[in-house]
Amino acid sequence: MRSTTWALRMGAGLAAVVLAAACGSSSDADGQQPGGTSDAEPAAGEATAPSGNPIGCLDDYQEGVDYFPDKVSAEHAGGWDVRYEDHYKVLTTTVTAAGGHAGASDRVIDSTYVLLQCGAPEPELTGDLAGATVVEIPSETFVDGGSVLYASVEKLGIADTLVGSAEPFIGDVEAPYLPEVAQRIQSGAVAEIGYEVNYELLAETDPDFYTNYAGDDAMFGQIDQLGIPIVFYFPYTETPLGAAEQVKFLSLFFNLEAAANEIFDPIEQRYVELREQVADVASRPSVLIGVVGDGGDVTTRENQRFEPQLVREAGGEPVPDLDGGGIATVSLEQFLDDGADADVWLDLTFFPSHETAADYVAADPRLATLGPLSNGGTYHRVGPRGSDYFLSGAVDVDLMLADMVSVLHPDVLPGHDLAFLAHVPS
Repeated sequence: MRSTTWALRMGAGLAAVVLAAACGSSSDADGQQPGGTSDAEPAAGEATAPSGNPIGCLDDYQEGVDYFPDKVSAEHAGGWDVRYEDHYKVLTTTVTAAGGHAGASDRVIDSTYVLLQCGAPEPELTGDLAGATVVEIPSETFVDGGSVLYASVEKLGIADTLVGSAEPFIGDVEAPYLPEVAQRIQSGAVAEIGYEVNYELLAETDPDFYTNYAGDDAMFGQIDQLGIPIVFYFPYTETPLGAAEQVKFLSLFFNLEAAANEIFDPIEQRYVELREQVADVASRPSVLIGVVGDGGDVTTRENQRFEPQLVREAGGEPVPDLDGGGIATVSLEQFLDDGADADVWLDLTFFPSHETAADYVAADPRLATLGPLSNGGTYHRVGPRGSDYFLSGAVDVDLMLADMVSVLHPDVLPGHDLAFLAHVPS
């Protein structure tokens, strides 16, 4: 029954991906990417599958057969790696579990997972597999406990596997870029588990696995008691291309590596080509990164976080330059000092409330000393696509880079329309 259900589900998901490829889809203002695999559905219980087909549950396991003809690798991401055996995959992750919404202290969590092909024997959990979490694949359902994987779900065509998330995160502005996920959320098929986890609701969804990056031992312990495998993963501490490899990461659980490669490869090619265009620019504008809080303190990003790395890749220099891969707080005095001569201010606000430079200064006159407010160099992180910045933006990084290059080096991309950023008039 499992394999038949899976074949039907994946046939529908892959049909959408193949249709997009057949119509000549490519990255544009929408940031939508081509996918594509073979148009044949896998037969239920098929022992092996041609390259490009998802593999369902096995009825007749055969030792020595490579059940994963299509493979992915983490070429840019540093937070995960995978090794393929004939009938299982060994996935390792390293995540800095920031307190985030759960209010826990930062700590590094190293995890090992055995992604076991359904119908195949479980390997002995010894040696480097000792203590590993076993997740049967192909998975049929999962909960996105950090609400960061919507774009990968959309692009892989597996919206109907999403049964829970921390928050909906998709409104009318974002829906056109994530139509299948948006429709599923709006239909009520995705339970809102919350960041402070609703354990009863999580248990009702009964997912094959649960992803998250933030929380404390008590929270994770409760989920573990429910018998739900916890997969630790967070793309925003990666390089931009490493973040985009989330589509590869998620594909591991659904045997959709062929589709993931077809999605990621053109993104990578466009990104690298654009990065090379600005690699040797004569000047590197300075970009002030941070959001001024109501209390006066400023929340910024350490230099291995997504935004500072994007700025460097776009031919700029982020300020302040703080070591690490997390979120940091600096005083307003330091921020004003750093920003007096900055060329650009990237305001990291989640919900922009100031439309012009005058609005900023009216709210806090001390900000009048920030150079980017007077020279027209201020930008909101949340632009025309709203909170899709945090979703598609972490996959369509070629378009994200194009936005930043057009801000820092407009002569390189004349006439580029911002997708993820919004300009604040001086």
